[in-house]
Amino acid sequence: MIFDIVLLVVSILAVVKSADWFLGAAEKVGVTLRLPPFILGVILVGFGTSLPELATSLAAVVDNVDTVTIANVAGSNIANIFIILGLTTIALGTIRFDKDLIDLDLPLLVGATALFCLLIVDGGLSTLDGIILLAGFIGYIIYSLGYKEDETHHKGLINLIAALSKGSKTKIEKRQNLVGPFTILVLISSVALLGFGSKVAVDSMLEIVTQVNVGVGVLSFFALAIGTSLPELVVSIKSLRQGKGDLVIGNVIGSCMFNIFLIGGVASVIKPQAVDSAILGWIVAGLALSVLLLLAGSISKRIHIWEGFIYILIYLTIASNII
Repeated sequence: MIFDIVLLVVSILAVVKSADWFLGAAEKVGVTLRLPPFILGVILVGFGTSLPELATSLAAVVDNVDTVTIANVAGSNIANIFIILGLTTIALGTIRFDKDLIDLDLPLLVGATALFCLLIVDGGLSTLDGIILLAGFIGYIIYSLGYKEDETHHKGLINLIAALSKGSKTKIEKRQNLVGPFTILVLISSVALLGFGSKVAVDSMLEIVTQVNVGVGVLSFFALAIGTSLPELVVSIKSLRQGKGDLVIGNVIGSCMFNIFLIGGVASVIKPQAVDSAILGWIVAGLALSVLLLLAGSISKRIHIWEGFIYILIYLTIASNII
């Protein structure tokens, strides 16, 4: 079993790293195509940080396992808010942001979370449920394409993407002609590694399940969800170090929206998904509580260190009850 655990950890790290490579190459393509910065910010950052969850969920579907996706989506969203924001505030201090999230962003997240909870209370996601979620994803993309933001926020998002992919101070305008054979090779290779790593991760997780008294859903909720949430943690820490609290919250909200609509929708359209009844109640409670606390913290446009501690304690409480 030790070998399977090591294999699970290594494969998840491979999935996270390949997603990071993909994001860097995709950013270069987007800049070369002169996509508006806000579109790059919402779609590439949101999609890029959700790639590990998408890849592992699809790998589970390929393995004919239907109890991974819902636990993975729910576990990732709960971890995004409680673990990512909690650890970020504890490590780097209070998160301050200028954008009025109460106006639209958080109500969208609350609505998406409520929809997801309503769809899974019967024990899973049907094909029709998946179509509904994908319709929500299309609507969210249309909203993202049409939404107008101030120029400062535009620059902040594009600079974040540049920092994620290269970690350099090179101006974005000087990188518009960097797409070449190597970038295309990185795109193809990262997708291949993403698929292979996800398949290995799911297979090793199934091997662990056969040797311990833990369900696939429980292991997915913790091992896969926390492991595949590492990109969000990296994005949040980099953003807060740059004093960009808006990007920390925006990254978490965007990732949660993509997890619910895209991952839940795609997986359940391919194959109806189920959720372990033993953890269903805690999943719904965790999702509801996480978005409500984020909503409450956004009223003052800051998340204090003590709130970060509360977030961590709440997550540990949920974990102790699920295990």
